[in-house]
Amino acid sequence: MFFKTKNGFITLILIASFLLSGLVFYLFKIENSTKNYDNYKNSFTTLRLIDKDFENFLNKNSKLINFDFIVKKTNSFEEHLLKLQNSSLTNEFGNDFKILLNDIEILYLKKLELIEDFKSRYSNRLNSLHYLFDLNKSITNDEGKNNELKNTINQITFLLVQDYVNVNENKKAIEKLLSKIQEKDIDLDIDFFQKHTKNILVLKKELMMILEESKKIHLSENIVETSNYLEKVYDKELFYQLVIALVFFILSVFLVIIMIKLYLNTLKIQNELQAFKYAVQHSDNSVVLTDPNRKILYVNEIFESNSGYKKREIIGSKPKVLQSGLTPRSRYRKLNEKLKNGQKWEGEFINKRKDGTIYYEKASIVPIFLNGEVVNYLAIKLDITKYIKQQEELKESAIVFENTQEGILIIDRSGDIISANKAYEEISGYTNKELIGRKPNVLKTNKQDKMFYKKVLTYLNRYGHFKGKVNDIAKDGTLIPTWLNITAVRNKEGKILKYISIHTNLQEIIDTQEKADFLAYHDSLTSLPNRVMLEEHLSHVIDISKRNDYVVSLLFLDLDRFKIINDTLGHNIGDKLLIEVSKRIKSVLRQSDMLARMGGDEFVIVLESAKNKNSAGFVCEKILEIVKQPIKIDNFRLNTSASIGVAMYPNDGDTMQTLIKNADTAMYYAKKQGKDTFEYYDEKLSVDVHDQLVIEQSLKQAVEKNELYLTYQPQYDLNTRKTKSFEALVRWENDKLGFVSPSTFIPIAEDTGLIVSIGEFIFKKACEDFMKFKLIDRTLEYIAINISSVQFRSADFLLNIKKIIDEVGIKPNQIELELTERYIMDFGEDSIKMLNELKSLGFKMSIDDFGTGYSSMSYLSKLPVETIKIDKAFIDYIPKDNNNLQITKAIIALAKSLGYKTVAEGIEYPEQEDVLNRLHCDIGQGFFYAKPLEFKAIKEMLEIQNM
Repeated sequence: MFFKTKNGFITLILIASFLLSGLVFYLFKIENSTKNYDNYKNSFTTLRLIDKDFENFLNKNSKLINFDFIVKKTNSFEEHLLKLQNSSLTNEFGNDFKILLNDIEILYLKKLELIEDFKSRYSNRLNSLHYLFDLNKSITNDEGKNNELKNTINQITFLLVQDYVNVNENKKAIEKLLSKIQEKDIDLDIDFFQKHTKNILVLKKELMMILEESKKIHLSENIVETSNYLEKVYDKELFYQLVIALVFFILSVFLVIIMIKLYLNTLKIQNELQAFKYAVQHSDNSVVLTDPNRKILYVNEIFESNSGYKKREIIGSKPKVLQSGLTPRSRYRKLNEKLKNGQKWEGEFINKRKDGTIYYEKASIVPIFLNGEVVNYLAIKLDITKYIKQQEELKESAIVFENTQEGILIIDRSGDIISANKAYEEISGYTNKELIGRKPNVLKTNKQDKMFYKKVLTYLNRYGHFKGKVNDIAKDGTLIPTWLNITAVRNKEGKILKYISIHTNLQEIIDTQEKADFLAYHDSLTSLPNRVMLEEHLSHVIDISKRNDYVVSLLFLDLDRFKIINDTLGHNIGDKLLIEVSKRIKSVLRQSDMLARMGGDEFVIVLESAKNKNSAGFVCEKILEIVKQPIKIDNFRLNTSASIGVAMYPNDGDTMQTLIKNADTAMYYAKKQGKDTFEYYDEKLSVDVHDQLVIEQSLKQAVEKNELYLTYQPQYDLNTRKTKSFEALVRWENDKLGFVSPSTFIPIAEDTGLIVSIGEFIFKKACEDFMKFKLIDRTLEYIAINISSVQFRSADFLLNIKKIIDEVGIKPNQIELELTERYIMDFGEDSIKMLNELKSLGFKMSIDDFGTGYSSMSYLSKLPVETIKIDKAFIDYIPKDNNNLQITKAIIALAKSLGYKTVAEGIEYPEQEDVLNRLHCDIGQGFFYAKPLEFKAIKEMLEIQNM
């Protein structure tokens, strides 16, 4: 052996000395690791600087604030603090730092709470100011109010803006002006104006209080104190490391002495190994001996016969050559952990023989130590393949027995029950304990006579089995229709050992058929009558009404905004909403009235009791009132309404189909009137619907017939008056209808889904034309294209525009997608995800018609948009209209604070352009610069500009 030679022993000592020297080197490396101290110090310095930024932020209570900046700073503070908390700082310098870091965290959370409170109140103040602008405009335009009151309101608004931008301290002046408003002049608008003005003054005071409260939190002092303490502990820790290194060096000397003693023990172990070898060679179990690296050194003859490998084939290999891949990896991990800790491991392997067949072994593996070190591993294994297979067969039988849907009884040859499965217990109502030892006739009913059971026994004795339908009776007396299948089990001599009785419950099959019959005439979601049942019922009611000269009212109801709820919150919430609405509608109807679901969010009500329009209208009002009440579903508080169309038999139709069609027409007219209302059918409605259908049918062929064409309106730099881009605008000229306004055909295209194909045409044509414009003027930046909300929600929208830009060769950053403000505010999570994906591809984003909706600037700041287009309604009449001027000024200021560009639409006069330029609006668009022009005219204009 290795340890018998002098050179081997000396080599061992040298290795031991080398390892111990490496340990000393590692200890010096630990000392070097304390250089992390510099990183910790830097982190504390960074925390202190960020705290200064917090104080600066809270001092900006009267200025436009970039919330993104303070969010980044709070995130940075938390990242550095978390880095310190998760670092080895506590392990290296003591648990005191855990307490100190917790103190810093507590003070930070207090300051963070003040910052969040500050942001909330600041946003509240800004929103109130926005609302006051709207109220100011409403009051100014109200001809019923006197000029003195309007002047007072305008002065208050102007002072509030000054106060907001910190020009003057106007609180007393504002309060004085508020006191001038007389009680007789106060209406709802004036009342709201007063409340919001007072709210803005209170909020400013609260912001100052937050600043004062922040000064009481000594976060920076705590950070400095912790940093100084770190420096003190670091010096002390460095000294300890040097002492420990010296101790380890002394121990290495002792280790060399111990190694000499260990060598003397090797001779004794050698004799023990000889005796062990004899025992292994004559063992009845498979024996495997490996070196410390798990390479096989020895196997006995039983191993050869079990595995199929010869000694010469397996020696030098590792035992993993036997692995089949079926033994769980967790078992190998536990094996390695135990052996690594010098412990014995026992368990089972699923191994593979040389010929590929699988066999099971129960193994016991122990490490063999020599002089305190593992020199070998010994595995003693027993082949348990036959036992495992028997157990698996028993388990499979038990699983089938316990989990089958059929009830199973095992009966001995004397007719007593031996066992029953769970399914039989559920069918019969008896427990296993109650059944064992009893006769199967415990379920016997009077529906089968004695002759029937004699016939069963005759079949079993003659043929060994019986099949047939019986009626069992459960423990609770319930009658159970059952299909019975009994089989006799015999031994090799043909003698009956036991019977297996299988009972199939036929009640579920019977119930399924009844359910199918119900669903044929009812809606599966709401259980209301479906279209089939409605048509049968309505035909029957019309027949009776014809004979008796009755009047019947038919209401066609469609929920408003249901699609938005369904698409945004999911079909599960939409289904629950439909169920709740159907219950509410039914609650206001009489027993004789029928409520049916046509499909989707459409319902039809047949009123046999409503004999005139007034009666039908009364029912409609009750339905509208109960439907628009808030509905709480899960964690959502939903608001919806309904649009109802009313058709009367026989005046509005004498057939079922005509009544439903006319009520549907009236319903669509109710939606056009603003929704949440009802309308009676009138023949003129059919004419309107006919006109819409004519436009719809013509529109379907507009793209194919090249009836659609684009015009382009330049967008120009207000400072240099140079054309920067174009907005693409679609037009339609039909050979029969003539010129059709976009305001007429675009809503129809959106309702019918035709806007998707029209939008693709616009997108591709605009991109192609822009590339041609770029050949004339390379300084053009982008083409602005309006995107419909319907087009944006289509499944293939992103795929289609990617395909177009690839075909045309245009870059995404040369395209600006315009979405209206109202649509953006209804965005769900999926839509925002789509916007972010478009942004990541390079597309520009803009919000069209800004100011006409109810945008929250904090919400808009989270969207990946770059440009805000100020609606034409605010540009009109400036600078003469002070309200419009102030609103435009506020929009531009807010947009600038958020890093957005601004585009002013509808510039028609030089005075408007001059004012917008002074307000630092970026881009202009309107008739003053250029009207929308067709492709040829735009080319000529660009050629002249670039001469």
